[in-house]
Amino acid sequence: MRIEQQIVDAWATSLVIEVVSDVINVLEGMDAVLSGDSGLANVWEEVCAQVRLGESLDWPIYEESIVDLLCAGVEELDRDAQLALWAVTDEGWDYIYDHHADEGGATGAPLDISDIVAKLKKDVLSAAADYESPSLHRYIWGKNDSKYDEDEEYDEDEVEEEHEEDDDCEEPIIFVIHREQIEAFDLESSLDFLRTLVPLRDPQYVWSWKGKLTLVISGYDNDTRELFEIPEVCRYLRGIDQAWPFWFFFLTPSSIKLVGMCLTSAVPIAAGKVFLPPESFYRFMERGFGAVNHLFDHFGFPESENEALSGVVSQIFAN
Repeated sequence: MRIEQQIVDAWATSLVIEVVSDVINVLEGMDAVLSGDSGLANVWEEVCAQVRLGESLDWPIYEESIVDLLCAGVEELDRDAQLALWAVTDEGWDYIYDHHADEGGATGAPLDISDIVAKLKKDVLSAAADYESPSLHRYIWGKNDSKYDEDEEYDEDEVEEEHEEDDDCEEPIIFVIHREQIEAFDLESSLDFLRTLVPLRDPQYVWSWKGKLTLVISGYDNDTRELFEIPEVCRYLRGIDQAWPFWFFFLTPSSIKLVGMCLTSAVPIAAGKVFLPPESFYRFMERGFGAVNHLFDHFGFPESENEALSGVVSQIFAN
């Protein structure tokens, strides 16, 4: 991936989070009225319920509201920001692929706000599919479900403690990338799963995956080379990194080390020892810690945990 494309992708990701979060905040501030005496807290929860259970007769009204809010949000951005968002749509990518060498390509780009809104609408609905709350849970599963007690206040600290207890007893989860995916450079088959780990509005779910993912590259058992010496493996992981750089937060230490050696073009120098080119290693660490900081800032995780994680990652590459 060219450096300018990498920059645009990173900028677009930040813009998507900003615009989608703003729309959700507005919907959360609107009283639930169309679902009747449902117990749902606001229009956002009404949207979430329909995404989970199926669309009601009133769905076009919700859909129109989402589109209108997205249009307003995108139109408030300057043209450069709009171009960044358009560049990650299918239409924008096709145009850039065909005209990236044109002089004055940016000014002549057929930017279409509706293309951007269509993509952002998918992101909003994806966030709705991941959203959880006591009132939404009771609406979907019924008031007698034992997961939430209607008479008890929803305590985020208490739920967080439950997740911490779960963290102590759960085994790491194996994330397998097969050789067939790598040779076909099929990034989406991996990204489809990885993106589900970072829903926009569910910090508890994100935290529950912290340090749980063990990366396994399969299909190279008969290859005498180390995985970081196989160009196709390194190219594939670099492709994932451009769209999903959250390795430090979700992966186990051994998997972080594997990814680091692949992304930094490690060079074997002796049995069990490798050399990590300083410039590549610096870029890898800077990007990885930047992604971690983004998660902690966005979801409001404790800064002390961020510092602890930084120490763990640094120690991985100190050995």
